[in-house]
Amino acid sequence: MSLASGITSFLRSLVLPARPDPARSRRIAEVRLVVSAVVVLTVFTAIATRVLLLSTQEANARTAGIALPGAERGQILDRNGRLLATNLPITVLHADPSEIMDPQAAARILAPLLARHDETSLLRLLTKNTRYVELDRKLTPARHKDILRLGIPGVYFRNSQLRSYPSGKLAAHILGQVDKDNKGLAGLEKSLDARLAAGENIQLALDAGVQAIVAREIASQMEIFEAIGGAGVMLDIATGEVIAMVSLPDYNPNHFAKIADDARFNRATLGLYEMGSTFKVLNTAIALQAGTTTLETRYEVSKPLRVARHTIRDFHMHDWKLSVPEILVLSSNIGSARMAAEIGAETQKAFLRRMGLFDKPQLEIPEVARPLVPRSWRKSEIATISYGHGIAVSPLHLASAMSAASGNGMWIEPTLLRRHPAEHPVETKIFSEETTRAVRSMMRLVVKHPDG
Repeated sequence: MSLASGITSFLRSLVLPARPDPARSRRIAEVRLVVSAVVVLTVFTAIATRVLLLSTQEANARTAGIALPGAERGQILDRNGRLLATNLPITVLHADPSEIMDPQAAARILAPLLARHDETSLLRLLTKNTRYVELDRKLTPARHKDILRLGIPGVYFRNSQLRSYPSGKLAAHILGQVDKDNKGLAGLEKSLDARLAAGENIQLALDAGVQAIVAREIASQMEIFEAIGGAGVMLDIATGEVIAMVSLPDYNPNHFAKIADDARFNRATLGLYEMGSTFKVLNTAIALQAGTTTLETRYEVSKPLRVARHTIRDFHMHDWKLSVPEILVLSSNIGSARMAAEIGAETQKAFLRRMGLFDKPQLEIPEVARPLVPRSWRKSEIATISYGHGIAVSPLHLASAMSAASGNGMWIEPTLLRRHPAEHPVETKIFSEETTRAVRSMMRLVVKHPDG
């Protein structure tokens, strides 16, 4: 080949490359397709793994009661699904004073739009040596728009949640309340704060309708007797669930700053009182169960009873021996004390302890109290405790003990939370069916008898 033809062939190969081999091109395309598929599959797997990991972390966080960033606080519902505590979206107005170029001008034009502040208080906030000051937590959409139009540098908005209690005062002592940052301060909002903050909804054993009725009736009796306070507890004796629990006076948790100390006090669980003649029901049940008396046994009550340095009297003296049902119906302190003397200190203490009357309840709110019991258990204490003096318990304690003595004989730790149908509460057998049946019959006599 001549030099000229060789150069010509070389130049042609540069301008017009040789036709590629079809088989080789097909192999290259197949390799590219496989590589592309592997890349897409890898990316998809990475995304799916990340989503699954985040979902698992969120589920674990909810289970462990860990608040996730931006998680909406869980709702609280009654046993029928009625909303008792929920959240409302709000707009929070805040500012960074270091970015406010003219605080005086900003205060002057903002003040007419903010109900919480006048120009002076606003200027004080806008000149603080800090990067964050809150100006308003409940900004209406109209005010939001008006302030936005002002375009003040350093003034910002953020979305937040306001805790709301749709039923107002209803079950306030059970629900409790939160602070402005939705941190639980009292009641279930405090004790279950971690679970609620993680977004878990809580269903209560409480029946809102029954709660309202109990509150209304207690308020009515307080008015009649000019009482300064009242409390009531209703339990399901089969499960220990609290169906209603009222303490009056109460408060509206929607108005946190206006709650008086007296209204904040939960008389149903924190208040300790000498329960008086209601303890005669427990005393009678203990005596029957211990076998120290029978329904036919009669006791001398015609004269005051001297026990150590105490003289025990009845409000109305009776000149005949009273049977056990008559002692309960006629509310005889003397008869109850004589029954208790036969029971004895150790047996009396053992029964009261098993009914939870020595211990702080394991209820799901922090506002619970431990009963006040005698340091020494002498004959005088045995006698006075039989008719509810010398020992102070809360209304919840009394309701729980009564449910064992007059119900199915089982003592169950009370709970504010709805039990799952398959859940079996821990039960302590205290009274036989024969004893509880007799107690119920006598309690019916108390309300039916003219002198009961």
